[in-house]
Amino acid sequence: MSSTRFPNRLTRRGFMGLSALLLTTTLAGREVLAASPAEKYVTSVGTSVIKLANSGGGKAALRQRFSGLINQHTNVRSVGLVALGPYRKDLPPNMAGEFVKLVSFYMAAFFVYYVDEFQGSNIEIESSAKQGNTTIVNSLVRFKNGSTSQVRWRILGAGQIGDINVRGVWLSLQLKKRFTDVLKRSKGDFNALFDELKSAESW
Repeated sequence: MSSTRFPNRLTRRGFMGLSALLLTTTLAGREVLAASPAEKYVTSVGTSVIKLANSGGGKAALRQRFSGLINQHTNVRSVGLVALGPYRKDLPPNMAGEFVKLVSFYMAAFFVYYVDEFQGSNIEIESSAKQGNTTIVNSLVRFKNGSTSQVRWRILGAGQIGDINVRGVWLSLQLKKRFTDVLKRSKGDFNALFDELKSAESW
């Protein structure tokens, strides 16, 4: 009775075939990961941010354009109220409308301050992870010389920015620290906070 012998080593053709299969499987896995709604959303918004960062113009013009993008993709009112911390209840109702507008411009100043981090050629998704009702998406802004800048995004659901991290700085934490510091020094005087927001260049 003859026995079937199995080779101890892969042939060159077999090895190449296996390698191709593994590569195809890996790429397919990445495509599946990149297809998540939060990652698609970050790719879309990140591309818009890069385009704005490369659009040129002075700081005032850039703030205006970034403010428009922020209003489109962020609940500015919610972000601003959270940043007030314990002073939230003290915001005069007749100042609420102006407060939201000023917060939008102040957030835009953050992007203008870090504009160099966004003046790349494209954005790439590294990874993402669910955290409760939010998703943290890690991305890279890639520059023409091959270098990269890491940007992290906190996405609410699949289509709204809750926070952004540049150079290890979370925007929401900076907002809360600055807002509450100003209000503490001014003994709750919102006029002092509004003066800070109107400066919009203090990052």
